[in-house]
Amino acid sequence: MRWKRLVAGALALTVGCAPMQSEQRVERGPLLRTYAKEVTLGARTLTADVEARWPALRVRFATSEVCRTEQHEEYVENVITERYEPSAGPAISMGAANTAVGAGLLLARPLFSGEPRRDVIDREGRYGASSRNIATVWGTVLLSLGAPALVTGIIQTLRAGEETKTRKADAVVSLREEPCRPQPASGTVEFAGGPGTPPEPRPLTDGTLELTADELRGMSFAGFLVGGEPAAISEEDQELLATFRICSRTLTELMDPAALAQEEAEHLQVLRRRVAGCQAIPGAPVEERLKAVDQALAAKGAKAEPADAPSVSSFEEALAAHPPALTLTAESTDLDKLQEPALVGQSVLLRGVLERREEQNIAVVQVGGTRVLVFVAPDKLWAQDFPKGSRVELVGVVMGRQRLGALEAPLVRAVWMRTAL
Repeated sequence: MRWKRLVAGALALTVGCAPMQSEQRVERGPLLRTYAKEVTLGARTLTADVEARWPALRVRFATSEVCRTEQHEEYVENVITERYEPSAGPAISMGAANTAVGAGLLLARPLFSGEPRRDVIDREGRYGASSRNIATVWGTVLLSLGAPALVTGIIQTLRAGEETKTRKADAVVSLREEPCRPQPASGTVEFAGGPGTPPEPRPLTDGTLELTADELRGMSFAGFLVGGEPAAISEEDQELLATFRICSRTLTELMDPAALAQEEAEHLQVLRRRVAGCQAIPGAPVEERLKAVDQALAAKGAKAEPADAPSVSSFEEALAAHPPALTLTAESTDLDKLQEPALVGQSVLLRGVLERREEQNIAVVQVGGTRVLVFVAPDKLWAQDFPKGSRVELVGVVMGRQRLGALEAPLVRAVWMRTAL
């Protein structure tokens, strides 16, 4: 009985220590719900919205918190654990074969002769083992090897399989940061970025600054500060501000018919385009001025150009209408290509610093170590008085090289230029 207990203990220990391999994978289940979550980031922004109605320009300032809106998906997640042992199959095959052969030898012991082999004798004078003894030894060895392997393989096969656990999961599918909970700003507004002495600060009334055309005509600035913090202005509002500034001069200049009669037809056409561009401002008095310019043109036998909208009305439209062959910045390695004749007639996107204005329609822009002459048509409403030293970006067409005084540099005709952020 003792040897049976030893065999049973060995089998139990073998089975208990039989290793199992496992792999785990996660599969997404059905969607439970979607929801939005707003998180306040703690930062604040200052924005300025521009409204124009002749003869007043209103700028509304607002302070807002910065919120992050998160879109979440809540769904079922299945965690699948797969247990297996690659050696279970070979263990069963080998264990079954050894067990069968070993058991067969032990059961067939009576069939073997019990007589010792008398043709074999060792040094001590003992005859060789009988066939029965040899069969008993081999049967015991094969059975002791095969039975544990067979049992282990069977147990491992029974223990193999999959186990699935279900849990609820949450995933963020999109993030968006934007101002939230706006409130009117308070304090005084400072005008920044203009050449010369800046205008006097103005107090805010319910977060609103109101400027008349007469006041704006004498001002030069590029942005607003409230409490020392710059206000963010959208590109559309920047263009509206530039248009109103140009129109504050164009629509308040005295138009004497006698003086108009002395002007050349080309200058009258430019003046007419500038006046017609002011139609974008509600309430702007353009009709009488257009009539006066048209009469002066008719007296010279010139036909007035149609007051259609310009071919492009924003920086983005200029980019779409004139896709740039090159984008040139201070870090660009293609700056030398501006000197090549092959680039003449091609559109480019330039980002640099306005060094100075040589004439009303010629600006010098520093792009890295290269100076570029930029032709800015004076009749364009976006052709504002860009401050010296300001960062600008423009879409333009390369016109070749041009000498202006002692400076000879590439010439680019601007399709649209604006202050770079």
